[in-house]
Formats: sequence, C-alpha cells, structure tokens
Amino acid sequence: MNCDRCPALCKSRTRIVLPTPCHAGGLLAIGEAPGADEDAAGEGFVGRAGKTLDGVLLANGIGRDGYGRANIVRCRPEGNRKPTPRERDACLPLLIDFILECRPRVLLLVGQTPTGVFRGNGSLLGRIEETRRWCGSIIGENLCHPAVKRLASRDFALAAVPMPHTSPLAWNRNAPDGRKWAEIGREQVAFAAGILRRS
Repeated sequence: MNCDRCPALCKSRTRIVLPTPCHAGGLLAIGEAPGADEDAAGEGFVGRAGKTLDGVLLANGIGRDGYGRANIVRCRPEGNRKPTPRERDACLPLLIDFILECRPRVLLLVGQTPTGVFRGNGSLLGRIEETRRWCGSIIGENLCHPAVKRLASRDFALAAVPMPHTSPLAWNRNAPDGRKWAEIGREQVAFAAGILRRS
C-alpha cells in the first residue's frame, strides 16, 4: 500500500487502486490506469467509463459483483496521461501475480494499452479481428511483454479479448471500418461472455 516504485505516480496519486478479484474461471477487466474517480474512491472502474462497461456486461448477464477489475498500473498518472513504459514495467509483474492467483477464464482488455501489453502493438481493430480468428486464446508465443510470458506456464485456460475503451469520447467515435467503437465494444463483450458460457 506504500509502493514507491514510480516517483511521478507517487506524487500524482491520492491512493493506490488495488485490483478487485474475480472468481476462478470468471472475467477480469483490465484497463490502463485509474482515473480521477477511481483515485478518489480507491476502487477501479467507478467513473463514467466504468459505468458504461458495467452496463454492457450486465446486458450479457454479468453484474458488477460478477467480474474482477484491474489496471496495468495501480496509481493515477497526472492529468490522466498514459503510463510511461517504465511505470508500466514496474507495475505489470504485480498484475501478473494477481492473474495467476485469481485464475480468470477471460481477460477483457479495455483499450489500446492493455491490448498492447497482452496482444501486441498495432491497430486495435486489427487485434480485435485477430482475436475472433483465435477464439480469444492466449498462446505462449503470442505473449508480448516479458512479464506476461509468465502466463504461458499457467495450468488454467485463459483467453484475452480486446475491446475499445469505454470512455464517452472513445465510445462514440467511428472505427476505421466505419462502425461506431461502441458497436464493436458490445460485440467484444458478448464474445467474452460467450467464452465464459462455453467453459
């Protein structure tokens, strides 16, 4: 609770936002970093973007108590900037420990940063289309970040499903294929829920 690995994040945070576990075999939503609302509350996904995600998950039969929440970094960057690679690398081993401990079936990657960490850099839409071809599976050689490679030795099934960020600004924009990101996001959440139902 007194982590000081990242001096800039230590100065900008009000509190460390710890992840909320899911039950084994459940869904863990992973965002980029806590925002202002999360920093104030000490809980992940409580702002407008989190409420949007809650609504889409609920439409697929997953209430707020039915999924876990985590971020790539646990402290709010000043001005909601992207975490630096150094900050991400300092915090990511803690997230991997958490995943290995709570053993989710699906990682729902909310936005470009968590998608890049778990599925590799490139266009978000491209990673989403790729996920459909792979049925969301994480495969050892496709794990990108060195810390994430530890998941290759896990003894439980795990899928990683990327989706667009649920902030109102991102959610209402058009994707490169002309569809609204909101439409694609709803499809991806339904895809993730389908994996859980088939497990």
